[in-house]
Amino acid sequence: MMHLPFLKSGRHHLLHSSNIMAELASTSEIPKHPTKDEICQSLLAHDASTFFEGKPAVDIPRAAVLIPLFFKNEELHVLLTVRSQHLNTHGGEVAFPGGKEDETDVDIVETALREAEEEIGLPQDQVEVISKVVPSIAKYGIVVTPIVGFISEDFVPQPNPDEVECAFSVPLADFLSDENHTLQRGTWQDRPWIMHFFHHPHTTNAGKKIVTWGLTAHMAMVVASMIYKRPPNFETDKGFIWENPTKAAEETYFRFLSRNGYLEPQEGSKL
Repeated sequence: MMHLPFLKSGRHHLLHSSNIMAELASTSEIPKHPTKDEICQSLLAHDASTFFEGKPAVDIPRAAVLIPLFFKNEELHVLLTVRSQHLNTHGGEVAFPGGKEDETDVDIVETALREAEEEIGLPQDQVEVISKVVPSIAKYGIVVTPIVGFISEDFVPQPNPDEVECAFSVPLADFLSDENHTLQRGTWQDRPWIMHFFHHPHTTNAGKKIVTWGLTAHMAMVVASMIYKRPPNFETDKGFIWENPTKAAEETYFRFLSRNGYLEPQEGSKL
């Protein structure tokens, strides 16, 4: 498996460099088209490998997705899929390749790589793993950890029709732009929530329009904000803390644990 020399976790350990962190602290606004090194540094600054350390040990279903990045015409792109219509959950929706953790997986990184290989034919040794992103809570109470990695721009997806209808790519910066973006207000965990929809006018699936929304859109927004070091150009709810994704994820995680009976609420808690 191809990795940057300072990245490993479990079997794929993720090590942090104080020199990198010091350099980040003195770096001004990231360029419009960041270099690969700058992208790696930005992601490592928010690496979530230790997110679950010191937190209650609870038996929650876990899953992982791979967020595959590559450069196309010197612009950073991200690869996504459209799930097969016949799937029991999220059929026909846009998603990153990924799925539930298998008991044979060495760690959550392997989960993401294994699922990507199964879904789109991406060989595991052709992914340059960069970092873990803060986990999110999926609709059915599954904790999903995004794994960010670089792939070759020459990679040609081979969708497994049992799971994936098609694969496509868009510039990652699209997930910070108000162009082709709409939103819908609602509630989640009894709190105000804004759902984001990204319309991809230049990409279709058998003539049908493609829209990225929900958890996939949220994760793309988080990663884009990390890399470009700025918030989206549109309104977000209070749960989206672009400059401190760990704080936002911890608040959501503990609220989820409390409301689903994994934790006893603290006196005076607002969870």
